[in-house]
Amino acid sequence: MDVTVWSGWIAGIAIGLFVVLHFWLIGKPAGCSTGYGNVCGMLCKKVRYYHEGEYEKKSNIKLWFLVGIPIGGLLAALTSDNAWQVSFDMGMYEQILPGSDAAKAIWLMFGGMLLGFGARLAGACTTGHALVGGAMLNPPSLLAGAVFFASALITTQLLFNT
Repeated sequence: MDVTVWSGWIAGIAIGLFVVLHFWLIGKPAGCSTGYGNVCGMLCKKVRYYHEGEYEKKSNIKLWFLVGIPIGGLLAALTSDNAWQVSFDMGMYEQILPGSDAAKAIWLMFGGMLLGFGARLAGACTTGHALVGGAMLNPPSLLAGAVFFASALITTQLLFNT
């Protein structure tokens, strides 16, 4: 059976071209965390933090970038011959996450909040530093990317080899 699947190298080339094209056209690096902040501002109208500085303008390119990520994933899924479905299956992480879907959702939302806090603390998210900053050879982003990678290796070793 001949199955059409999107190859990882195509996605890598597309991301690389997008990063360069985005910076060339917009003059600002691509990233997701500002878009998440815009969504938080729409949901939390009384929290002043989400209505100042980079979040002041609600409809910015980073919000649309954030919206485009799941749309791109959906288009890739629909143009692939693979059957897909919504699932909470976390692969190898099933052995360390709670058993119920509700508990997994709470745990993953807590992790997402920590990721958001870290992104604000570091001045950009993983995408912003590792992919975009790395492509632009930005020294702080290269350092942040190295720290992200080392942290992931250490965390994985602690979770699965202890």
